[in-house]
Amino acid sequence: MMYGMKKIVDHDAEIVLPKCMYPVKYRTIPVGEDDININISNQVIKFLKGSSNMTELEQRQDQLLQKLDTLYDRIKTISLHCNSQAVRSVPKQVPAVEEVVLVVSPDNFPWYLNYVLKQSPVAVNISWHVHSSVPNEKIAKINNLVKNLPSLSNDSKINIRLIFKCVSADAELKLSSLAVPIVGNVNILRYLAYVYPSIISYDHNDQNMDYLLDICHMLERTPEKNKEALVNKLCAQRKDWMYGNKFTVVDLAAYNVFKQWKSVPKYVNKPWFDKCDKLCL
Repeated sequence: MMYGMKKIVDHDAEIVLPKCMYPVKYRTIPVGEDDININISNQVIKFLKGSSNMTELEQRQDQLLQKLDTLYDRIKTISLHCNSQAVRSVPKQVPAVEEVVLVVSPDNFPWYLNYVLKQSPVAVNISWHVHSSVPNEKIAKINNLVKNLPSLSNDSKINIRLIFKCVSADAELKLSSLAVPIVGNVNILRYLAYVYPSIISYDHNDQNMDYLLDICHMLERTPEKNKEALVNKLCAQRKDWMYGNKFTVVDLAAYNVFKQWKSVPKYVNKPWFDKCDKLCL
C-alpha cells in the first residue's frame, strides 16, 4: 500500500498580493494598438487640464519682472543723488604689529633697518640673538651692525627681535608664529613702505618702480658675471636717485644689495652710494 505525500508546490493555491504593490500586465499578453492610443489621449487630456497652472505661473513671472524693473529704477534714482566725492579713500598705511621677528643671514644683512628705525615716529624696542649655526668668525660683523641700531627702549610697545641664523640666504619677516613669513629683503621693504609711507616712498601702482625692485631681488642671487648687466638696467633711469628726483624704496633696495658685496664695483655710481651710506649708517 502506497502512502500519500504532501505537495511541494501547490499551483492551485491562491496567492494573496500585498496592497502596497501596483498591478503589472503579464508580458505574455500583447499590448494592443487601442491601449496605446488610450494612454496618449489620457496624457493629452491631463496636460490640457493643467494648462491653467501654466497660465498662473506666467502671470506670477510677469509680476516679478515688473517689481524688478521698479527696484532698478529706484536704485538708479538713488545713485544719481550720491556724491562720489563724499566717498572716503581707504588709507594705504598698514598698522604696525607689536611683535616682529626678523630672521637674517650673517651674509645678507638688512642695512635698510637702521634708516627705518631712525626715521620712525614711534620708539621701537630691539633685541637680537645669534643662532648656534653662525660660526664665531662672523660674530664680529654682527656686532658692527647692531651697535649702530637705536638703543634699547623699554617704554616702546613695538618689539623687533633680530635672529641671525645660517639657514637661508633670504631674510624672513615673521609677524606672528602662525602667519606666513615675508621672504626676501625686497618684499620686506615693500611691507615696511606700507607701514611707514612717510619714511619710505613707494607707489605700488607704479609698474616701473616694481620692475626696478624685481631687478634688485634678482641681484641678490645672480652670478658675478651677470651683475654688471643687471646694474646697468637698474641705473638706466638714474639721475640724483635711482628712480625720480627723491629717495625711494628703490634706492634702499639697491643700496642693500650693493652693501652685501665685499667691494663696491666701479659700475656702481659712487656719489649715489655715499649718499645712501650717510642715510643708512
